[in-house]
Amino acid sequence: MLPEINTIVYATTLGKNTRPVFRHAVNLARQYKARIIMVHALEPVSEFGHAIIEHYLPKEALEEIHDQGMTRIRDTMQARVAKFRDEELDGLPDAGELDVQILVDEANPAELVLRVAKTEQADLIVIGSHSHHGLFGQKLLGDTAQQIGMHTKIPVLMVPNDQ
Repeated sequence: MLPEINTIVYATTLGKNTRPVFRHAVNLARQYKARIIMVHALEPVSEFGHAIIEHYLPKEALEEIHDQGMTRIRDTMQARVAKFRDEELDGLPDAGELDVQILVDEANPAELVLRVAKTEQADLIVIGSHSHHGLFGQKLLGDTAQQIGMHTKIPVLMVPNDQ
């Protein structure tokens, strides 16, 4: 029996080369009539960094800046999904059926993607594979993609996005 894909977790850095990765997630979601959970992680500020910031800003101002930043990122993600729909799905009969939920959280990126995939019972993780060259010229996978691939029991589609 072929596996069903009902939920796809798409991990994004919001970098400039992420559209090809999202395109793969959308194509699979359309084929399987699956929902996409678009996940973006913000690395938490270290305790030392937090202490310095709190020294210069009152707690209320810090919370307001934090909340505004999270809202801005969610708005950016929603705008990118809308732009993708307009530019790449316009005129397709099922364009309005694309179900994309947006999740932004302060966490280690790999841990957040793995947690969301588990709690949402995802059937597939789609992530861009930033690679770099190591010793002797071999390509090494980016840390987040590598961590996800090593610690999940569900399939992971790694789409090259170093263009």
